[in-house]
Amino acid sequence: MGKKFAFRVQELHALHANLRSVFILMLILTLSLLSYLGLRLVVLRETITPVELGSLCFFGLAAIVLCVGLLQCLKRMRHEAREKIEMLTFVDELTGVYNYRYLEQRLNEEIQRAKRHDSPLSVIYIDLDSFKLINDTFGHETGNTVLQRISQTARSAARGEDFVGRLGGDEFLIVLPQTDTAGALIAAERIKKKLDSMELVASTGERIDAIAYSMGIASYPNNAQTRDELIRAADEAMYRAKKAGGDRVCL
Repeated sequence: MGKKFAFRVQELHALHANLRSVFILMLILTLSLLSYLGLRLVVLRETITPVELGSLCFFGLAAIVLCVGLLQCLKRMRHEAREKIEMLTFVDELTGVYNYRYLEQRLNEEIQRAKRHDSPLSVIYIDLDSFKLINDTFGHETGNTVLQRISQTARSAARGEDFVGRLGGDEFLIVLPQTDTAGALIAAERIKKKLDSMELVASTGERIDAIAYSMGIASYPNNAQTRDELIRAADEAMYRAKKAGGDRVCL
């Protein structure tokens, strides 16, 4: 996906450069036409027939409309290119959720906001139980498909103000702004229930039943004061879930 988006951005830049050249050329022609018309009417005080005047005005107006249209097209292309670049920078290529770089940046921002407004902030650390078994049994292609399905399901189960990211491998983090520990526990149970109800099927058509989810919850300010402390506290809670047998949520 990264190569595809990178190629798309290169295409946009090339097309943008071409359209900008056309826009400059059309602008020069429009100004030349208006200057020519002004020279004949104002400076030389020539008499221009209504047909000729109408033709010149028509072409001048058409050129102006085309210039405005090209300008709007250039603005849209710049906006699209900016979105594509942000996607390359902050979105995980495989799963389509945010990557670790974005999680670090956004979590810092959310902690600072929580400190300013004296509000809580929680995270849910998710690790897949027995994911290696899926790769070994069904292959990495099926494993990648499973990660994609899990990412999509977790994102759909989260609230609109929450954001889901992939830490790496089969580990994910969900950040819940303005949510205390009790609220995060309710959210984690809801998300886990949605994940548990998912039907996962291998490329062979065989049903995948081995997967389960260990989740750890940590909150600011109760468990941590910084981004790294918050992620570490959630990670430790997740490992407590694994040590207790997995397939559960722990604080």
